Amino acid sequence: MTKFRTLHIFLMVFALFALNSCDEDEGNINLAESEINSVNDVIAANGNLSSLGAALKAASGDLPTTLQGAGPFTIFAPKNSAFTALAKELGYANSTALLDNIDPTLLSTILTYHVVAGEADADSLTDGQALSTVMGDELTVSIDEDGNIQILDATDLPQTETGAAVSFSNSSAPNGIVHFIDKILLPQGVIETLSIEVRPTILEWATSTEDLTILVSALKKTDLVGTVTGLDSATVLAPNNAAFADLLESLGDDYNSLDDFDNATEIALLGDILKYHVLPSSELMAGQADTALEENSVEVIAENGGFAFGDATAVNAGTVTADIAAKNGFVQIIDKVLLPQSVLDFLALLQTEDLASIVTREPGLSTLEEALAATDLVTTFADITNESFVQGEDEEDDDFAQRSTPENFTYFKPATVLAPTNAAFQVLLDAMGADYTSIASFDTDAEKALLKEILLYHVIEGKVASADLAAGDITTVAGSDISIISVVGTDTFVIGDATNNVNANIASADALARNGVAHVIDKVLLPESAVAFINSLNEDDGIN
Repeated sequence: MTKFRTLHIFLMVFALFALNSCDEDEGNINLAESEINSVNDVIAANGNLSSLGAALKAASGDLPTTLQGAGPFTIFAPKNSAFTALAKELGYANSTALLDNIDPTLLSTILTYHVVAGEADADSLTDGQALSTVMGDELTVSIDEDGNIQILDATDLPQTETGAAVSFSNSSAPNGIVHFIDKILLPQGVIETLSIEVRPTILEWATSTEDLTILVSALKKTDLVGTVTGLDSATVLAPNNAAFADLLESLGDDYNSLDDFDNATEIALLGDILKYHVLPSSELMAGQADTALEENSVEVIAENGGFAFGDATAVNAGTVTADIAAKNGFVQIIDKVLLPQSVLDFLALLQTEDLASIVTREPGLSTLEEALAATDLVTTFADITNESFVQGEDEEDDDFAQRSTPENFTYFKPATVLAPTNAAFQVLLDAMGADYTSIASFDTDAEKALLKEILLYHVIEGKVASADLAAGDITTVAGSDISIISVVGTDTFVIGDATNNVNANIASADALARNGVAHVIDKVLLPESAVAFINSLNEDDGIN
């Protein structure tokens, strides 16, 4: 029996070390098939099992010799990474430090727990099958619908079942079979002796909970899996699938699934929503609670012996399942996706007009509207029916070239438009002479190109509200600078151009659009090229 236990321990250690190197060429054996006489030879010849080999030598008993015996044995062999993970769990710097410090008898127990009498090839395993180790303990086989095999030990709770995945199977020797696994299996006695934490992490709870599948998908889409994994002691308010379905329905026909969050801005928005559900403390108390979304808090409301949660809307989230204890905090499953004010503002913005619509509905900007049409710039400011720069499969569709041009402004690539009034355009036309009575007078290709340059000289990339204006030069979409000039003794600004003599005043500020903001001004701003053109029309009456 002692010899058998030694063999089992050796096999276990071998499996543990072999699998660690299996990430690259997992099943490679540096021996010819004729040279493999035992599972011990398989272990010794596979660089992926080097940690297992070291463990066999460190454990009590003579496991390598035992593994050369008649068998047959089935060995679940942890890879090197499995030893590294256990070392980290127990507070050691690496697997070498673990093997230098662990009790040899305890190590022998761990390794023997990985050994099953008889040959059990991967094809013969069934979901839910119990395997008796040579120690008399049981391991459980879990096989998913794709045929992926996991081996569950005493650390695996029914709610998680995140067992040791079989990553390479049926490495055979005359006296047995070796299956590579990615986790060291632990019996209950070892768990108690080493005081190992067996509760799942918050992410493991979410991943294994059927009603949180959309939440997990959202975490993956927003690259927040690492953030949740790295939580130390936190509370996660986890919206269930029905809560996400309600959110998608409220967003309208354009949002039917997470796939419709398909550009950088929308994905960032989804990420902000998720961060809003992470509270840095694992203890809930009634009142305002900070969240992982900076400068945003949720209201924790004592209700019927538990808690509800308030956001920037008028509807609170109720608790479906409370106080799920995880290794790194608590999970509260809730029935609503919480929304911070910044998200509500963004969603409201999607319902507003685009910049082109603002120009169209303002009677005092009809000449600007005519000019945009004459220069084919209407679609530039029309938000392209609120479509996004979808990458990947949509790059070849008919509208992609138009949507992705630098001159098109969408709700996630906003612009600031300085919109001259009709009166401002009339002053410009008068200055140009009798041949220019309306926008239609710009009837040659050169004149239309000039008019387009003048219009783009009124556009600044990014959304700049009046409160954000600051004195200095700003480069316009046309490539030329305008000057923001502070009016002495006031908190207002005027705008200077290449004429250098008459500045434009902001007549009406902050007309918000989903793809930017418009400020109505009382002068048509002119770049150098326009000033030169007008002066050439009538040198005696030039405006410079």
